[in-house]
Amino acid sequence: MTTARDAALRFLEASQEAPRVVAQSRLLNTADRDLAALLFPLEEGERQLIYALVGSGKTSSLKGEVERMGHVNLSADTVTRIARHLEAHLKGEKPLGPASRYFKPHKDPGFE
Repeated sequence: MTTARDAALRFLEASQEAPRVVAQSRLLNTADRDLAALLFPLEEGERQLIYALVGSGKTSSLKGEVERMGHVNLSADTVTRIARHLEAHLKGEKPLGPASRYFKPHKDPGFE
């Protein structure tokens, strides 16, 4: 089974392999929530690689989203699906839409 960190590292690798101008453009147009889901399992030094691509404005908002991810319980499967989507977003001929559709709230068995 792929861990959230493994999936995030593959995305990080794809972001570094893509031409810088493509990676920067696509990441700047990616929802902060999607990027934060992938940045959360990474170490701060690894996150810096993405922050360097997106600039200070988006970095500031991403850091806030990464902090909020500490309160979200995303499964490794969800993070893997987001990572695959964003890898395709970076590698494809055309940009893709948001990956946020993979965020679904957990059902509370006691809640009706």
